[in-house]
Amino acid sequence: MNEEFLHFLWQHKFYKQGLFYTSCGQKMEVIHPGLINTNSGPDFFNAKIKLDGVLWAGNVEIHYKASDWYRHNHYKDSLYDNVILHVVVSDDEDVFTGKGRRIPAWEMEVPERTYQDYDNLLRNRGWIPCQGMIDGVSGFELAGWVERMLIEKLEKKVEGIETILHASKNDWQEVLFIVLSRNFGFGLNGDPFERLARQTPWKIVARNSDAPEKLEALFLGQAGFLNQGRTDDRYMSLLQREYNLIKHKYGLEPIPAHNWKFLRLRPGNFPTIRLVQLAALIARSPFLFDHLLRCNNLSDVRSLFYSEPQPYWINHYRPFASAPEKSKKLGKQAVDLIIINTVVPLFFSYGRLRGQEYFKNKAIDWLNQLPAEKNQIVNGWKKPGIELDISSAAESQGLVYLKKMYCDQRKCLSCRVGHRVVSQNTTRI
Repeated sequence: MNEEFLHFLWQHKFYKQGLFYTSCGQKMEVIHPGLINTNSGPDFFNAKIKLDGVLWAGNVEIHYKASDWYRHNHYKDSLYDNVILHVVVSDDEDVFTGKGRRIPAWEMEVPERTYQDYDNLLRNRGWIPCQGMIDGVSGFELAGWVERMLIEKLEKKVEGIETILHASKNDWQEVLFIVLSRNFGFGLNGDPFERLARQTPWKIVARNSDAPEKLEALFLGQAGFLNQGRTDDRYMSLLQREYNLIKHKYGLEPIPAHNWKFLRLRPGNFPTIRLVQLAALIARSPFLFDHLLRCNNLSDVRSLFYSEPQPYWINHYRPFASAPEKSKKLGKQAVDLIIINTVVPLFFSYGRLRGQEYFKNKAIDWLNQLPAEKNQIVNGWKKPGIELDISSAAESQGLVYLKKMYCDQRKCLSCRVGHRVVSQNTTRI
């Protein structure tokens, strides 16, 4: 029985009902349990407790055993001097503050059924802890929680984007280039794509955006793919010469080619193809962020990303190695993923940081219009015992975040679904 569970019981008043008396024999009434503290110091701030009819306002500390007060050295910490109540399951020792004041203790009785429901969550080895129990949560309540997860995810994205924005001296186009580059890695190659973007200043990219060949040379060269190859490949020889000029002019250094992953990727997802697709996109719209801000609907956004690399790539997946002909234009699913992972977080952040709700609302509206992503996590939410109907990217994004940040980390008591499962058989006081 961990302290997180005891915090949950205290915060929501899910302990057993009855007349309460402290270890000092004082009649106790909980007026307000206080606000949970996520920093150092007592577990709950600003609680209001009546002891023998006298109202006390202060902090509350919670332990399984009262002696944990000494084991955690709270008596040496002045932050705990204004604790007015020690909530415990086992009152095995009287405790005192560093100033010698005895702190009244109260033994909280844990309802057996509530503990059993919580224990079942912890022991459940299903895809999510509440698998097989989630049917007790209404669809309305679940939808509200998934929406909250989406907003929480986007707010966290704001933090990362704000860091990039500060480093770029408030250049939103450079922020877009870095975030977009990472997402052109489509997960597996995200890190080397971002490294390339950070190692290739946006100003240099912009100066060479007048021709797609220059950007292909810049990106493939910076990725380490132009170091060697056949001399009879005229187009690659052209790119090699172009890159050498740019490299020496700006003092660039390529990243090692071994950083890129090809194994188990379909040829259309090879990083070489994604790099030239990115080059084609920027060559077509070097001021992409400004164009995006002027988009009124989702079809306008999609149209900006439908670009195609140079003809050389119709029958190539790698430099110097020919292959059967196939268009290398970005597909609809890839474009939608870029909108979900790049455009939406940027618009939400732009609106959040500039105080313009219009852009935040537009970002969420586009997510609601986009189809749900297809991946292992989304499919997992359709397993027996869960069986959710997921239709939009807003829902899939919220559920992916819920799975990673709450279910996988067993943060059930911080989740509305887990809260409902644990409390469904509990009568509040």
